[in-house]
Amino acid sequence: MLHRFTPLFAAVFLVISSTATAVAGQVTIKGTHLCCGACQTRAEKALAGIPGLTKPSVDRNSKVISFMAANTKAVTAGIASLAKSGFYGAAIHEKKPVPFPATGAKKNVRGETHTLRGVHLCCDACVVGAQKAVETVAGLQAIEIDRKLRTVKLIGKEISLAESIKALQKAGFYAHVRTPKKPKSPKSPKKK
Repeated sequence: MLHRFTPLFAAVFLVISSTATAVAGQVTIKGTHLCCGACQTRAEKALAGIPGLTKPSVDRNSKVISFMAANTKAVTAGIASLAKSGFYGAAIHEKKPVPFPATGAKKNVRGETHTLRGVHLCCDACVVGAQKAVETVAGLQAIEIDRKLRTVKLIGKEISLAESIKALQKAGFYAHVRTPKKPKSPKSPKKK
């Protein structure tokens, strides 16, 4: 089969190749909670080994994480891995904001308790940082933080789930909620 290099093919090739290069570049995440060497190490480990991601940098003093991404897949994977490790910040790629993964929180949800999961809580300073972040949430009466489970449980009256997550995010922590799974209906016994 003979392939011809036509003007249309050339135009399509140029568009595809320029799009592929346009998505490569530096990703910068500012305002991340990085209070100690363990936070820094955890963020570095979160970015290690991701295909297309190079030159990861975690600066504890400036609270900035950055890396080079070969493509949008590497950008998304890097941000998702940081979120999975409990880190959050204002992410920028090629002068455009990059969203963090969805938290699972529905708008206008209020309740007496909310358990925020996946929060980075490697040390006592992280615990204090998370606690201070949510202390001003309206309706809050008590806070239970479990470092091992990486959870922040808020107890009170009419606590806004969105406000709670936003407070943690503002302090550089990522958190998500898990919607309760529906109980499985009991199976009827098989007839013999």
